[in-house]
Amino acid sequence: MHAPRFRLTRYFSLVSLLVVAAVGGLLTWQVQERAEAELLHMAERRNEAMAAVFVNALWAEFAPAVRAGGRSAESLRALALTGDWQGRSTRLMAGSEIIKVKVFDLHGITVFSSDPQQIGEDKRGNEGFRAARAGRATSTLTHRDRFDAFEGTRSDIDVIGSYVPVFEQGAVVGVLETYQDVTGFVKRLRATTRSLLLGLAAAMGFLYALQLLFVRRAQSILDEQGSQLRASYGELERRVAERTAELEQARGRLDHLAHHDPLTGLANRLLCSDHLRRACAKAERQQHQLALLYIDLDRFKEINDTLGHAVGDELLKEVARRLNRSLRRGDLLARIGGDEFVCVLDCDDAVIEAPQLAQRLIEALVEPIDLGGQTHQMSASIGISYYPADGSNGDALFHAADAAMYAAKAQGRNRYQFYRPELTAVAMDRARLLRSLRSARVHDELSLHYQMKLRCADGRTPAGVEALLRWHSAELGTVSPARFIGVAEESGLIVELGAWVLEQACVQLVRWDREGLQLPHVSVNVSVRQLERSDFVERVRGALQGSGLAPQRLELEITESVIMKADNALEALAALDRLGVRLSVDDFGTGYSSLAYLKRMPIETLKIDRSFVAGIGAQLGDEAIIRAVIALARSLGLETVAEGVETESQLAFLRAEGCDQAQGFLLSRPLPLPAFQAQWHHP
Repeated sequence: MHAPRFRLTRYFSLVSLLVVAAVGGLLTWQVQERAEAELLHMAERRNEAMAAVFVNALWAEFAPAVRAGGRSAESLRALALTGDWQGRSTRLMAGSEIIKVKVFDLHGITVFSSDPQQIGEDKRGNEGFRAARAGRATSTLTHRDRFDAFEGTRSDIDVIGSYVPVFEQGAVVGVLETYQDVTGFVKRLRATTRSLLLGLAAAMGFLYALQLLFVRRAQSILDEQGSQLRASYGELERRVAERTAELEQARGRLDHLAHHDPLTGLANRLLCSDHLRRACAKAERQQHQLALLYIDLDRFKEINDTLGHAVGDELLKEVARRLNRSLRRGDLLARIGGDEFVCVLDCDDAVIEAPQLAQRLIEALVEPIDLGGQTHQMSASIGISYYPADGSNGDALFHAADAAMYAAKAQGRNRYQFYRPELTAVAMDRARLLRSLRSARVHDELSLHYQMKLRCADGRTPAGVEALLRWHSAELGTVSPARFIGVAEESGLIVELGAWVLEQACVQLVRWDREGLQLPHVSVNVSVRQLERSDFVERVRGALQGSGLAPQRLELEITESVIMKADNALEALAALDRLGVRLSVDDFGTGYSSLAYLKRMPIETLKIDRSFVAGIGAQLGDEAIIRAVIALARSLGLETVAEGVETESQLAFLRAEGCDQAQGFLLSRPLPLPAFQAQWHHP
């Protein structure tokens, strides 16, 4: 027998087929695994970067809801709708591959989702959420047949979802979940894999058919396949490099956002504080001064309240441009709050330059600003502090300049003021007063006192009653209205306090009617802040409807100076007149209004200022003014009320001159409710 022939070709071809198939499969698996790993890593870093953008831009909006916990899905959806979280998130993530964002509190409750239906879901059992809550970001690649994204429902897409922890002071305070659309990357990866498999299959068939004849060609084929693999790796590395460059750009944008105001582009408080720290160190080394100017726009809150935040934002941008144009090169201008700006002046002659710069900044705002066809007149109050005279560090300079700025406002606004040590005590006292005043209603510390107005003819017949706000603080004791009303005006708190006084006075007059104490009307003082609000007439209407008081039995006392300050005074007074309430000009004679302006106002009463009444019998000029006011009122068909009547001779003079009503200590002091009722209620 012949020994069986060793068929090298058959065995070689079979072994070659098996080896090539094994090697090809292994290489394909490695390429796919490597590509998917790189894709997952790259997308996870991008998700984390975009999460950081989201946190820096919007976390302040979500933080209260995340910390509060326990909210229902309905309340969270309402909160998201009120804050326009959906729109703001969509705009923030526009242009990126991020297609969905979720925010979780530490209990796993979905506080916000770009898909509103998912708000309120419980994710506490999700492994990705639990890892992020423990401080580790995790990501997964999944294929979705249907996915609800920012722009709407998408079909048949591949997404990478990442759970990213949000840190504050080293502790996890919430979790973000971001989804990135990687469909294009996955499709290209799969196409590359298919091409590789088809190439390997063709090579194996080619090798198997030709067997040993093309053994030498095998090396060249393998070399060619190696080149293709290297090209694939090179393309992948190129894409990784591109994504790395994009991440570097995103990091640069994040750094800019962290140190600049997004509205005006100016330095923010963080950058300003760092610059001021370095400037103080430089000034100490070189033994020279620097100045800090604290700039606060006058009555900016009224523009925001009346015209809206969009107009306010445009106004702030124009103010920033004007202030910037007035600075020297090297000076730093920062926006540190809503309408608050800071300028750091670092030069050898800061003592001379600072007031000159402050005046330039004030003058830069004098020219009216035209926004949307409306002209706005702006002004600013500026406080100036110096290093090292007024503070040895940035915080001290900030506080000193802030105190000086409030002193400038107290002196009439639209000016600058240097810091003086005594201003610190004034600022602290004001802050303490405002803090206590904000909580006065909650602690039931406010009350109304009532002062009767009587007919001059007999000095006994009630003509009306004036409601006066009083405050007895548990911390400060009895606080004079002269002390707290100005602070309330400046802070805007007067709007809330005035509304409370209005409601209480209307309710009390109706209550007196039921109890048998019949009074013609109740008078309430109105501030310029109230008069300038677009909703003031509706608030008056609401107080009347809530109490059931007839409009003609409510009298609103508006000082002459308030009428002259309010831009919409005539329109507001006309609307109140149509409502049916009585209107009175308080402190008449002190506001410098023209008679032509007075004739256009729908008023019923002129109140003669107490300063003129005090001069009766001593100052002929005051008596002449009183006669002129009474004659003017009579010619216009108006009633007159004299304030501050304290003597019989004053009352006699007013009666003789034909004054209609009198009010003062001689007739009745302002009394708390029980004392007032005891004096005037005689059933």
